[in-house]
Order: sequence, then structure tokens, then C-alpha cells
Amino acid sequence: MAGSNGEMIETPKHIKITEGFSGLTVLEVVRRAMPQIGARAVFKKARMGRVLVNNEKCNPLDRVTTDDIVTVLLLRRPIPQMLEVTVADKWVNTPAGPFTVVREDAELLVVSKPPGCASHPALGHGGDTLIERIIHYLGPFPDDFKPALANRLDLRTSGLVFVGKSPRARQHLGNALQKGRIDKYYLTLVAGWAEEVGEIDRALEKKPDSRALVAYPEGHPRLKSRMQQAHTRFRTIYRAEHPLMASLLDVELITGRYHQIRRHLAGEGFPVAQDQRYGDKRFN
Repeated sequence: MAGSNGEMIETPKHIKITEGFSGLTVLEVVRRAMPQIGARAVFKKARMGRVLVNNEKCNPLDRVTTDDIVTVLLLRRPIPQMLEVTVADKWVNTPAGPFTVVREDAELLVVSKPPGCASHPALGHGGDTLIERIIHYLGPFPDDFKPALANRLDLRTSGLVFVGKSPRARQHLGNALQKGRIDKYYLTLVAGWAEEVGEIDRALEKKPDSRALVAYPEGHPRLKSRMQQAHTRFRTIYRAEHPLMASLLDVELITGRYHQIRRHLAGEGFPVAQDQRYGDKRFN
């Protein structure tokens, strides 16, 4: 059964018993046909009436014979329905500044953040940030709902940013990013010749951001630095020798820590080009 609000769908999986399976228990049949289902799960499903033999409830230790039909009712998520795209590839200008709408429908907004635009207000950046541009573009929302960026990009980084236009969409985006269901790739130009493929799994120190420095008094626990696990993969797309040795990388972020790509690659000896903070000043 499936509801209209996106709950799990119950889907039957039928197993017709051949001579090779005849005489086995229901438990053995299900475990052989679907090894991803553990024995404990088979017993639980049987108690709930989700394992049947010839459309009747059964005991997992019952034995089957040739031509019996074992049915296992599996739960799966419904296939999401794509909403109609209302805006695509449109450059817009707002009182807070411009950006490009890559895709928009009733629930989701995908924008291209220009370089030099801060994602959120911070010390030294306010009034012209991406979130303020988006709020100007979308206009007022009912019930005091405000759109929020599902992901952030560094000030000088351009790229796609997702925005949920409803509480439900915002929650789904947050869950998808937190559980790693959205892959994040970046084209990155670095100094030097990087290896063909590489993987960096090294913790990075997280220091309190500018908002915490303003919000909490000196000595507060939120102002203490801490180490965060950080994982980056990359492959080299192209290497140049003249006029400078440089590599163009396809970088995959497994985690998304503060300045992760810039800090990880600089630590490997391949700093990002034009990075004024972690980069190579002579190369820049």
C-alpha cells in the first residue's frame, strides 16, 4: 500500500519453489533468495504476516514443497515524482545582487552562486549575501517560513546551492545531505602536478566562527576549537607545464568541513590557485 504523502510502499516478492528448494524451511528459502534479509528479520516479518506460503500466514520453520509460492512483503520508498520546472537557466538581479536560477519548481530552488558572494551574513559581509538575494527573489512566505540554504560555498567559490521552498523540502534536503545521498564535486585548479588519483582522510581543526565570537562570552565551551573528521577524493583531469606547472582536478567531497578542499590540497603540496589564505603566494 502507498499513501499520497510519501510513506513506504509494501511490495510483494514471490519465490516459486522448484525441486532444488523442495523440503527446505521457509526461513532457508527466504535467506537463499534474499540474503540481504537476516534470519531475525524473517521471523519478525512472519509474525507480522509479511511472509506467506500460498497466500497464507506461516511459521518460518515450516517446510515447502515443489510449486509452493513463498511471498515476502518488502517495504520500499516510493519513486519521487518530478515536479514541473517553472524557471530554468535564468539570470536574475535583486536589490541585494544577482545570481542565476539553474532550476526551480514548487518545492526546490537550485541557484548558481557567483564567486565573491558570501553564502550568509557574517562579519564584513551583510546585505549582499546569497541568502539575502534569494529572499528578495522569492518574496515573502506565509506562516513566517524563511528559505534556507541546504549547503554553503566559500566566499570565492562558485557552484550550485540548494534551497528548500517549504519546511518539508528543507527537511528532505537537510536529511539527504546529512546522510550522504547528494554527491558533491568541484573543479579545482591547483599548483603543481598532482597524482592521477588521490584520497585524503585527515581531520581538520574547527575554530569558532564569527557569529559565535559575537554571541558567546570569553571562555564559553562553544568558543573552543575541536577536530573534525574530513575526507576528500580527487582525480586529475589535466596537467599543464607552461607557463606554470598546474593541475586541473575533479574533487569529490565526502565530508564538508570549513575550507576542506583548500586545506586538504594545500597540505598535500597542491594549493588551490589564487587561494590567498592557504595558497602559494609565488604561484598566485
